[in-house]
Amino acid sequence: MKTKVFLSLLVAFSLTTGIESIVWQRAIADTQNPKPICPENGPCRFPRRSGLTDIRVIIPPRGSLLNPQPTLSWTPLADSQEYTVRLLRSGETVWELPNVRDTEIPYPATQSPLTAGINYELMVEADGKAGKSMFRLMTPSQAESVMAEVEEIRQQNLSADEMALQLAEVYQDYDLMTAAIQTLTDAIDKNSLSLEVYQSLGSLYNQLELPILSELVYQESLDLASSRQDIAGLAQAQIGLARSFVAQEKLPQAVEVLMAAYSNYQQLNHAELIPQVAQFLGEVYEMDNNYEEARRWYQDAKAGYEAIGDEQRIDNIEKAMQRLS
Repeated sequence: MKTKVFLSLLVAFSLTTGIESIVWQRAIADTQNPKPICPENGPCRFPRRSGLTDIRVIIPPRGSLLNPQPTLSWTPLADSQEYTVRLLRSGETVWELPNVRDTEIPYPATQSPLTAGINYELMVEADGKAGKSMFRLMTPSQAESVMAEVEEIRQQNLSADEMALQLAEVYQDYDLMTAAIQTLTDAIDKNSLSLEVYQSLGSLYNQLELPILSELVYQESLDLASSRQDIAGLAQAQIGLARSFVAQEKLPQAVEVLMAAYSNYQQLNHAELIPQVAQFLGEVYEMDNNYEEARRWYQDAKAGYEAIGDEQRIDNIEKAMQRLS
């Protein structure tokens, strides 16, 4: 999946799809040791968020930056041909670019670079809608600490994919989301065949409330796992894809891939994750107001949790079922 092809797919895809958003914890994908699908003390689904729009800033997303003149990009808005791009500091406009026709532009060469340690806001507006992101440039001392860790990783005898994953993890630890995205997309552009790279990028996009991008990456991951007949990799991609679908309120599609993940984890006899997928299915059906199916899947999840003695998750399921009574 080359970046240019990927972005062109995004443009076409975004013209027909609304964007909703979710937040989920960062987790580097590991097909051999998958992370829990649901937290111990909470739901698998994501909290509803208000105030989200059809324009989403891709670069820079929220977080910190190392580059004082970053590339600026955002998701396209259907039927919009021009955008107004503004950089703000403390609510005041630093510079403004009207009539921008592309959805990716270089930082304006005529404007001063970002100042370290200052909070900025990028606003992209079109047709009465706006997307924004908040970020700041790291101070030299902060950047020095990061680069020391980066150099330590680069000195190790790692494969290109292992290095990309470790670097992305370090960047995320420092809230350098732009650097993490670029590291993982660069690995993919260099023909990475690592499921972990694709799934880590998909997870990152979900975390950054960019579910359309996440969906495209997880679809690539799904194809890769399928070509290898990697059942564990398939299941993880299906869970990530379900999160992308839920964020976009594509609930039937979320159910479809969760059912496939459920079947795959059954084939793997994964006693811990099977009931978590069942719980996720119950929550999606509940979101879709199909309480009969929600109740059935919650009961399935409860039986699975009882079989492994997971008292905390049993309590969560009992509370969920009380909501339906």
